[in-house]
Order: sequence, then C-alpha cells, then structure tokens
Amino acid sequence: MRGEGSRLARSLPGVAAMAAALVAASCTWLPAEFNCAPLYRHRLDERGELLELDVLWPLVHYERTPDGGDDWRVRPLWRKVTEPIAPDTGQPAVEHQFLWPLGRARHDDVESSVRLFPLLWHRSRSNDEGRHEADWYLLFPFLWGGSREDGREDYFGFFPIAGSFPDFLTYRRFDFVLWPIYLRLEKERLTSTILLWPLIGWGGGTDGSIWHRFLPFWSVANGPKRWYRSILWPIVSWGVENLDSEDPVARFFFWPIFGKQQSRTTFGWTVLFPLFQSIRIADRHWKMDFLWPIFRVEERSSPSDPLHQWWIFPLIARTVTDDQWAWNFLWPLIWLREYHDPEDVETQQYVVPFFAHSHREGERGSADWLQIWPLFHREATSDRHGDRRGEWSVVSPWPWHGAAAEGLREAFGWAWEFAFARRRSATDTSFDLAAHVFTTRRRGERRQTSVPFLFNWDGDGDGGTLRLFQLIPIPFGGTAPAEAK
Repeated sequence: MRGEGSRLARSLPGVAAMAAALVAASCTWLPAEFNCAPLYRHRLDERGELLELDVLWPLVHYERTPDGGDDWRVRPLWRKVTEPIAPDTGQPAVEHQFLWPLGRARHDDVESSVRLFPLLWHRSRSNDEGRHEADWYLLFPFLWGGSREDGREDYFGFFPIAGSFPDFLTYRRFDFVLWPIYLRLEKERLTSTILLWPLIGWGGGTDGSIWHRFLPFWSVANGPKRWYRSILWPIVSWGVENLDSEDPVARFFFWPIFGKQQSRTTFGWTVLFPLFQSIRIADRHWKMDFLWPIFRVEERSSPSDPLHQWWIFPLIARTVTDDQWAWNFLWPLIWLREYHDPEDVETQQYVVPFFAHSHREGERGSADWLQIWPLFHREATSDRHGDRRGEWSVVSPWPWHGAAAEGLREAFGWAWEFAFARRRSATDTSFDLAAHVFTTRRRGERRQTSVPFLFNWDGDGDGGTLRLFQLIPIPFGGTAPAEAK
C-alpha cells in the first residue's frame, strides 16, 4: 500500500490514529470492559466514551487524564497529552514527547517550545510586558540565537567563532570572538575585556573602578570599595575590602602556606590551605576547619541569616538555621532534614539508595513520597480542598520523583512495573498487574475488572454482568450498568 495511507501508518501519530479508529469501531459491539491483552484491551465509561486502551501492549496506550484530557502513547517513542487546564499557566495545552527525555514539544496560549537534545531547542512566548520573544539553539552548544519584538534582545552566537548574548549566565552582556581568544563582558556597572580567557584582561566601571591582569604574573584592581594585587597568582595576593565602611578588611595570602585577614572586628587565618583555617567576626560569626574536610565548626548569629553547623566527615554532620535543620550520618548515605518556608514545611529522610521519604505540608495542601529502592514507591498528594491523588508501584528502579521523573514512567514503566495502583480522585481508583493480566478500576459505584480472555466484570452496588471469555454474559443481582452503545 502506497500514498497517504501508508505514510500515516508509518508515522507514530498515525499508529495512535489507527488505534483510535479501531476502538471506535469495536465499541459499537464489544462490552465496556474488554480484555484480550496483550493484543487488545479497552475500558469505557458509562457514556461509552474511552477511558483506557491498549493495542499490542506495550506499544499503543491511551488513557483519559484525571483532569479530562487525552494521553496517547506509542511507547517508548512518542506521547501526546492534551490538558484542558495546564497547572503552570491555567491555559489549555498540548504536549508531545518523543524519544523521551530527549524530545518535547509543547504549546499553549502563552508559550510554545520544542526540543530534541542536543540537536535543537526553540521557545517562543509573550513576556511579562506582553511582547513576543523567541530563543533557540542548534547542535548544542554551537549555534544560539534569539529575538524580541522591540528588537532590544536580538542575539546570535556560533560557538566558538563569535556570539553576542544579553543576560547570559550572570552577565548583562556576554560577547566573544574565537572563544577563548576574545571576550567582552558587561556586569552591573563594570565592563571587561578578556584575551585568552582567563589569562589577560582589563576593564573599568562607571564608579571609577579599574582592573587589569596578566595571569599568572600580576593582577591589579582598584575601586571605591576595594583594592587588590597579586603576583604569580595564586601564590601571592593582598588587598583591602570594604573601603566604603567603617571596618575595612585587609587580606594577605601566600598560597598555600599561610593567609591572614584582619580588621577592627575581624580576624582570620589559614595554614596549609585548605587544611587549617579559622575566622572570627566579633559577636557575629566564627568558623574553624581542622584537617578539612574532616572537621568543621561554624556559628553565625546574624539575625537575618543565623547558622549553627559542625561535622566530623564522613561520620556525622549537623546544620541548623532559622528555616531548616539537618542531620547527616556516614555521608552521603543517611540524611534527616526539615525545611520551613512561608507556606510549607517539608521533612526528608534518606538512606541512600535504599530508602527515601519526603513529606510536605502547608497552605497549598500536602505531598508525600516513599520509596524502598528498587522494590516499591508510593506517592500521595492533597490540595487545599482535600482532594487526594496518588499512586504506588511494585518494582520502582528510578530513584527520583517529581520533575526529575516527569514522563519517565509513561514511556518506560511498562518494562519494570509488576503492579501499579492509582488514585485519580476520591471516587476513581485503579489497580493493574503487569501487562494487564489482572486489571480493575472503580469510578463512583461502578467497578470494572478483567483477566485477559477469561472473564470481565462490569457492575455497581445494584448488580452487574460477568462475561465469560469476555463475551458470554451472566447477569448478577439487580439491574446491571447499561452497556455503552
């Protein structure tokens, strides 16, 4: 077969489209719960609309999202998700995932983006000022570009040949030619020129500050707030900081043998840096390292940023601030933490890599994650209205969750999940064994259950229908749920 039909069949969206046509035809004569996995399986709601579909499991899969969107997959190559209301923008959105996590395309009324790492990335959106802007790259990190509707942020770069970027890294402007031969940087009020980065450079600022260097031979910086000198960097350096204050700090360093800093309220030293060092700021801060990184003690009494910290590495560590506390044992194996922010409190316990648990509670609701790696994970969330959702899985080898696991289970979970359960809402729960050898779902009073080829059940509290070999009906109880036509 040639022509448009064959091209559609060879495309991944075409595979999903043919599956949709197949289920549309089959729904007119098959029961609402039908399971001949791995060849074909579907589940329909009370209106005869599709809830779940598998064709040639695990290849083609469909499920209606908890928010009423559509989730089509040709695993593990392609996925399409439509969201009636996207959680990040509050707008309808369509997302395609392909060769996940390398490929992604997403569109809503605010932003459109596409990526196929490392070949290409493009984003187009309306910014906070309502102006259209776009950014892109090809063959990361070689070709970069972007534009803005008012022309204020047009840029292009061909690394390492030449480039000019606004707001790049920490710089207001970042220009280069034949990197690292020539760079021109703008940051706050300072403009710098660098040759053979980072060896040779000079620059100045609108506040009268100047600097120049030819590393490692010398480096000089003068300004209203500091001056600095170095010879044979980093071996010998000295200078004074905080010149605009009542307590300037003088520093001297003969690396790595000895270093010293001193002011009216500050005294610090280091010997055989970084093994031994200490600093004390009167009534505010004290820190000492002994055989770093083995032993450290630090106390900071600043009202805005207090800190109490000590460790004997790698055996034990303790950290306390005004918004968190943490214990660590046998770094990096055992972690106990608690974080406070204005809206949430989060606690975490880890025994790497075998046990992980985190719990967040706050005004926006709660979230709980538990994993016994690689055997099991459980996730549960609740919004501010008490609407609870969650899932659990037997066999769970991926050690992260949240954004770090987005799209992973949907593309590859079929390869390792022995059992999987989901709570989409208080009235919608489901459970599946591998390859749907047993599957059940409860929506309100209705429960649909099936085992491939052998039987299916579709019923509620008043009665139901058991179908032997998926098709032979045996009514039970009162009136069974009406068949979708």
